Formats: sequence, C-alpha cells, structure tokens
Amino acid sequence: MENKQKNQKVIFLDQFAPLVLSSLIIIYFFYGFYTNENSAGAGGFEGDFSLIWNNLNLLRGDILSNLDNPLYSDSRPPLSYILHLTLNPFNFNKEVFRTSCFVLSLTIPTLLYFAIIKKYPELEKRYSLILALIITLSPYFRTTAYWSLGENYGLIFVILTYIFSLNLDHQIKTGNNFKKILWIFFLCLSSSLAIYFDQKLIFLPIIVLFLIFNLKISIKIKIFSLVFFSLFALPYIYLIFTWGAIIPTSAAQVRGVGYSVHPFNIGFCLSILAFYIFPFLMCRKIVDMNFKKLFNIRILILFLTFIIYLFSVFWIGDYENLRNDGKGIFHKLSILLFEDLNYRLIFTVLIFLISFFLIILFSKSKNDVLLILYFLVLSLVTFPFYQEYLDPLLFILFFTFLKTDFYFDKKRIYFLVSYFLIFLIGSKFYYNSIL
Repeated sequence: MENKQKNQKVIFLDQFAPLVLSSLIIIYFFYGFYTNENSAGAGGFEGDFSLIWNNLNLLRGDILSNLDNPLYSDSRPPLSYILHLTLNPFNFNKEVFRTSCFVLSLTIPTLLYFAIIKKYPELEKRYSLILALIITLSPYFRTTAYWSLGENYGLIFVILTYIFSLNLDHQIKTGNNFKKILWIFFLCLSSSLAIYFDQKLIFLPIIVLFLIFNLKISIKIKIFSLVFFSLFALPYIYLIFTWGAIIPTSAAQVRGVGYSVHPFNIGFCLSILAFYIFPFLMCRKIVDMNFKKLFNIRILILFLTFIIYLFSVFWIGDYENLRNDGKGIFHKLSILLFEDLNYRLIFTVLIFLISFFLIILFSKSKNDVLLILYFLVLSLVTFPFYQEYLDPLLFILFFTFLKTDFYFDKKRIYFLVSYFLIFLIGSKFYYNSIL
C-alpha cells in the first residue's frame, strides 16, 4: 500500500513539475520587467533605451530626411522604428512604449513553442513548453525585451520563416501552383524582413533560396523566388546609397565597417559558439557524436590550420592591448580570474582549443558547418563583437534551421534550464555588482 502511494506521488510530481517549472520561468520573466532588470549591461532608462527613444523621436519628425542624420544612433535599419510609428499606438510615452515592446517580445517564445512541437512531434508538449521558455532566461533576450532594444524583432521573422518553410513542404505535396507561389512569397518576404531588422540575419534568405531550389517544383516557380527577393532588396539598396555603407552613417564611422579585420575575433567567436553548443551536446546521443571523425585527415588538416591561426594572432597580434569590449563570457572570466597577462593568455588559448573540438563534435551537416563559418566571417569584420550577436539567435537556430537532432528527456531539459539560469544569474551579478 505504501509503495502504491509513493508511486502515485512520483507520478503526480512527474506530471505537474514541468507545469510548475514553466510557471516559475514565466513569473521570473515578468518579475524582471517589473524590477527594471538590466542583466546584459545595455538596459536602463539612461542606457540604450534613451538612444532608442531619441531615435524614435528623431524619425517621428520625418523618416526619409533623417535616415542619414548623424543623430540616428543605431547600427540597424530603421524598420522597427517605422513600424512603431505607423502601427504601434503606444509610442507616445516612454513607459507605455516600453511595455508595448515587452509584450511584443512575448511572441518569440510563443512562436518558438510551435516550431519545437513541429520539429519534435514526439516530445510531450509540457516539455516543449519548457524548452521554448528557456529563451526567456537569456540575459540578452530579457534586456532587449525590457528596454525596447532592436535585436528581438528579427528573431520573430527567423522563427516565422522556419514555420513557413514547413508549410511550404506540405503545399509542394498537396497544393496547386498558385498556393506554392503564395507560400514562396511569404517565405521570401519573412526572410527578407528579418534583414531589415538586423543585417546579420542575411544568411536567412540564402537558406531559403537553397531550400526552394532543392524542391521538386518547376523552374518557373523557382524563378519567382528570385523575382521576389530582387523586389524586397530594393529598399535596402536605397539605404546603402543613402548611408554609403551597409549600416547607418554614424555607426559606420564609429565601427569602421569594411575598413579593417579583427583576427582575434575568430577565436572569441568560437568560444561563444562553444558556450551554447556545450549544453546541447549533452542532448545528443553518444552514437551520434562520432568521435572517430576527430581523427580523420580533413579534421587534422583543419586543426593544424587552427594551430597556425593561434600562433599567428598571439605572436603577431597585440593581445596585451586588446580592448575589453565584447568577446564573450570567457574573455570576461579571464579578466576576473587572472590579473597576470600570461595566465590570462594561457586560459584564452585553452578555451579556443576546447571550443574548436566542441564545435567539430557538434557539426553534423554541411548546413551547420556553413552557418558556423558565416558567424566566424561575421566576427572577423565586426567590431566590437558582442555575445548578444549570437544569443539568443543560436538558441533559436538549434530548434529550427540547424540540422543536428537532439534527444530531449526530463533530465536533459532540466539540465538546460539549470545551465542557462546559472548563466543569467552570473550575468546579472557581473553587470550589477562587479562593473
């Protein structure tokens, strides 16, 4: 009898624990907004929010004439401001505007939930909900949501593009040509709009083009996708002529885009990628990791190339005088842990090497490798290179366009929650107590 009661309690806890955990994560997310949390260093009424509010008021006067105004202090295109001014009735007051942006950010975990149940239909929905809510533990997602920053808007269209791509597969099998063209239109539109919110999402239309041209459809329908993308690119071409660069005038002058490369950033980018890949590697089956591939000739050649890269940047580059801006969590840890520059350098090299092997273990398909290469190239020409450029974007890609499959059970899901919760707490401590 006692064993039966114990079993009933275990079953009860097993059934309701995921719902309780989901509720706690949601409450904590709302609590962060209520307490004006700033867990990524870019929030606060006197921080980046003041720049966002000033940009909004600048464009409120006249959009076209202010696109290249030196007072426009944003590195992203102005689409989010335009939509707020034309469609958001709550843009008249700072606090009301901030609240409306927070509510809008809630669409991301909602859409991510639908993406996860489509990609992992065998996973119980209560666990899919927890996975979707983990994104709200990202300090960068939270800070962006709380302080009306621009990063989250493009993420909405990343997830929408993935969902549209799944619906396109269905239409290819069952729909007529008109429906196929219609869904291709939506797919091209959503992936193009992502760039108008954040330029680094330019990989999304490329993924869509590969997807469309690999479909078993007529060449005429495929040509429609090229026509759609050409039309959707026209406004950005206009912006490039207006700015004289791919980012707004003031940001281009500060960041020197297109005028220099930053070789150290490749290693720091690898370390940021590895930080997010590690917990998801724990959600892979051992048989899927294929440790033997670490010893094949191509990987050995790649490793030797990486060693040459390390030797070159640390021997020739000026590591001692690197600016502290960006570079990710391990760079911050090296500064906190070691005052001696030599120890800091050894720590950094070890992190770079470990990151290299973690990424090799993770990479399963050409699509995954190409995306990782894209981020490495992006880091090479971007200064400063911030962790927020990959977080929470990587988290979304794990559940959408990356081809690597994961095995999620209760223990692995709780591990993911714990991992990202610890990171959030550490980030809050760093920006609120150490800096």
